[in-house]
Amino acid sequence: MSRIRRVYIGGAALLRGEMGRALARTFIARAIAALGALALLLVVGRLFGPTGVGVFALAQSLLIGAGILARTGMDNALMRYVGQDHDSPHVLMYLRWAVSRSLLISLLMVVVLWSSRGLFEEVFGADGLSAVLVGMALAVPAYTFGFLLSGFFKGVRMPATACLLENGSVALVAGAFVLLWEGINEGGQTGVIGYAYGLAAWLVALQGTLQVWLWCRRQSWWSSADEVAPAEVTLTQFRASSRAFFAVNLAGFMQQVLGVLVAGWLLSSDELGLFKSSQQVGLLIAFILIVINAIFPPRFAAMHHQGNMPALERLARQGAFLAVVLASPMLLVCLAVPEWVLGWFGEGFSEAAPLLRIIALAQLVNVATGSVGFLLSMTGHEVLMRNIALVCNALGLLAFFVLIPPLGELGAALGLAFVLVVQNLVAMCFVWKRLGIWTLPGPNPLELMGKRSAAKS
Repeated sequence: MSRIRRVYIGGAALLRGEMGRALARTFIARAIAALGALALLLVVGRLFGPTGVGVFALAQSLLIGAGILARTGMDNALMRYVGQDHDSPHVLMYLRWAVSRSLLISLLMVVVLWSSRGLFEEVFGADGLSAVLVGMALAVPAYTFGFLLSGFFKGVRMPATACLLENGSVALVAGAFVLLWEGINEGGQTGVIGYAYGLAAWLVALQGTLQVWLWCRRQSWWSSADEVAPAEVTLTQFRASSRAFFAVNLAGFMQQVLGVLVAGWLLSSDELGLFKSSQQVGLLIAFILIVINAIFPPRFAAMHHQGNMPALERLARQGAFLAVVLASPMLLVCLAVPEWVLGWFGEGFSEAAPLLRIIALAQLVNVATGSVGFLLSMTGHEVLMRNIALVCNALGLLAFFVLIPPLGELGAALGLAFVLVVQNLVAMCFVWKRLGIWTLPGPNPLELMGKRSAAKS
């Protein structure tokens, strides 16, 4: 049986049994989250136009940046160590380690955003940004805590619950609050977006806390008086791993935060709104990969920990194949009728059609390469993935500075596409070199040319 046929059969097998149920539940949860993020932008776009979307994009990027700095990689460290032995009574200790450190930093982030909101508005020339940042600053601790809980639930094999504790669910609730407020007070100011986001973040975090308590009550060790053996992982190891993950997350910081801030500095609020709307729609193509990345990484860590490399390779390839199949319909829509898709945001957004086509093709590469970043991070190659991500995103920021002045928002789309394509292709090659796994569906051209993986030599 050919390798391609085995991957096809394996991909179909993923849709059955326990893994299939997990994928289905997570797909629904991620759909809610993805539609929530899109829905909030649609609400902001229809109420405040491209300028409002641009202001919101700047405020949200500052919140995302504060959250990344506050978590210091603890969410991924939780996913890794909890995922290695999710039945252990020590999982709550890992969560306590993460929360105690991250929430202290998040309080500092609140002070920074609150006190600097006027400066940010002046630097970016974005009227209304200061008002939005008031509510966004108050959201930082809850936003940080939600991501920590998400990492914990991914580790205990509850990816659907994890998905509902991240950006999308907060955005969905916030969008409902904005609509409610605008229905009562017609012609409101953009500042309501920040307050709505802050309130939504706290509600989602409280719901996550309740979920943790309910999960703990179902565990055999919750009410047991038996003596617990010492944990395999020390606080020093946990923090060392979190620092490695944090370094990887700095690449995300560069893309999701610095990239948007650089674009906001070089573009007008209208132009930034066009770029942000096309970027958000493009994420719908990578939606299924986000679902897979919520389920597979703890399993990657467990299989590698057990030395079961054949199973790890099968799972990685099957996930990439499934992602390409399920992402294809949205990809075709974005390439064929981008003006219609962007028309959902209201008048003036159809101008971003060329941007959406470029980002859609880049997201295809992102999806087709599969979970290469997590394959490296969950198998002890965090430092390598950090270096790949940092170098590629640094080049992407440089591309923003080079391409945006002459090309405007089109240059921003090209810079983003560059990062998505180069980072994933480089990571894919290193996954082959270090682990002997080729994630792209189809034959491995390196193997056909006689190149051997270090893992298989």
